[in-house]
Amino acid sequence: MGVDDGRDGGAKEPRGPGRLRIGIDAHAIGERQTGNERFIVNLIPALRNACDHELVLYFTEARARDEWQAMPGTQVRLLRPAHPAVRIPLVLPWRAARDDLDVLLVQYSGPPVTSRPLVTVVHDVAFQLFPHFFTPAQRIWMRRTIPFTLRRAAGVVSVSNFTKDEIVRVFGVPPERITVAHNGVDPIFADPTVRASPLEPPFFLSVGNLQPRKNLPTLIGAFARALELRPDLPERLVIVGKEVQDVEAIHRQAEELRRRGRVIFTGYLKDEQLVGLIQRATAFAYPSVYEGFGLPPVEAMAAGIPALVSDIPVMREIVGDAALRLPPTDDEAWAQALIEVTSDEALRSTMIERGRARVALYTWERCARQVLSALEAAGNPDGKA
Repeated sequence: MGVDDGRDGGAKEPRGPGRLRIGIDAHAIGERQTGNERFIVNLIPALRNACDHELVLYFTEARARDEWQAMPGTQVRLLRPAHPAVRIPLVLPWRAARDDLDVLLVQYSGPPVTSRPLVTVVHDVAFQLFPHFFTPAQRIWMRRTIPFTLRRAAGVVSVSNFTKDEIVRVFGVPPERITVAHNGVDPIFADPTVRASPLEPPFFLSVGNLQPRKNLPTLIGAFARALELRPDLPERLVIVGKEVQDVEAIHRQAEELRRRGRVIFTGYLKDEQLVGLIQRATAFAYPSVYEGFGLPPVEAMAAGIPALVSDIPVMREIVGDAALRLPPTDDEAWAQALIEVTSDEALRSTMIERGRARVALYTWERCARQVLSALEAAGNPDGKA
């Protein structure tokens, strides 16, 4: 097993016939980047199980690097400097060449110049369509790096057909260069084993980074309206997620409800605690106005919890009729739905049954097979063993 701190070359295992050396940018692991981190954390072991290619993982967190050393057929590296402005254009391509990679997998942004074929995973193109959802620094970085990566990548992976269409429409990437690999659901969410919860029910639950596109003002307003319509409603509203952008406005809107103990912000939670919360939720609410996939409601449905989502194109693709789809910014519709899902047992049973059937479509094994097809096409373009 090779471990590199950036000062030495690390061990390189000899390759057998047809065996590729696949590099994976795993910097998101350990950085609490939620969707990006969850994707790569689940993809790597699924890829390991799906192929006998050699995997070389590139970390920026020493603790994360150490936790992944024991995986067979896998080497790990710690990249220094870790700052993306240096790591992506300089350190990563240097390591890719030194490790003699056949192909490198990144999320969104890759090295502008590299001698190795590149495959990039793009979860959504919100940075281009909704720049106000991001900080000025994020906008500058994303708009300078992601379109360039898309243009020069040997392959592109999107997490939904919706995102594939967006990449084609917005950036003109030929559709034949894009592979769709739907996200999977970690088995922990479907496991009926009861986990400990930091809060006791009853409550409605929402999960996602606190940022404008998650549209939490609609949910908070809808919950306040539901309490007006049903003063005896026992549920609280629990919001889980890391504070990212414009959180002051969200906290101001929720201030009175927080004083009354009706709205609770937990911050970031690890999966064990998150699953414990989901298992006890009356319903899961996800009013996001734009997503590339929308994994949290799918995870909630896997746990047998009714989900309420925004009626946006990607939700129609991913959840279909297994969740209640509502106009994204209609407080009244969301308020009525919150009340309805607490009182209509027939509706709850139908939603739970449909939800569990729907999430069976989304496994990390299936995702890994699709990603692997893109990596093998890029890393072995002539199809030679």
